[in-house]
Order: sequence, then C-alpha cells, then structure tokens
Amino acid sequence: MVIVADGRQSGYSKGMTLIELQHLFLRYGAQMAINLDGGGLSEMWFNGSIVNRPSQGSERRLSDILYF
Repeated sequence: MVIVADGRQSGYSKGMTLIELQHLFLRYGAQMAINLDGGGLSEMWFNGSIVNRPSQGSERRLSDILYF
C-alpha cells in the first residue's frame, strides 16, 4: 500500500499530521509503515499521469523515487 498525502492547499487539502497518517494506515490494515516525508514535492504517478496535487504547485526534478 502506498499513501501520498498532499500538503496544505487552501480550498483543496489541509495536509496531514503524522498521527493522522498513522491512523489512516491502521484503518487500511497496515501492520508496518514507513514515512518518507516528501513535503510539497511529493508526487504519485499511475499509468503515466500524476494522480495527486503537489502543494508546491509545479513539478520539478527529483533525486529520489520509489518505483514499483
């Protein structure tokens, strides 16, 4: 399971605390989780498209990815 939480964006997202993220993972049945704290640049791609809305507002080059 992979969860990407968008950051604070007025009218769109209020962001998520670590405790809220923990509860979300538990609700979906996770027994272990890792937080990679990507901040406003976090993106989730699926089938060639970004499926979330990064809070920085634009895409930029990233040095680290998780690829499945």
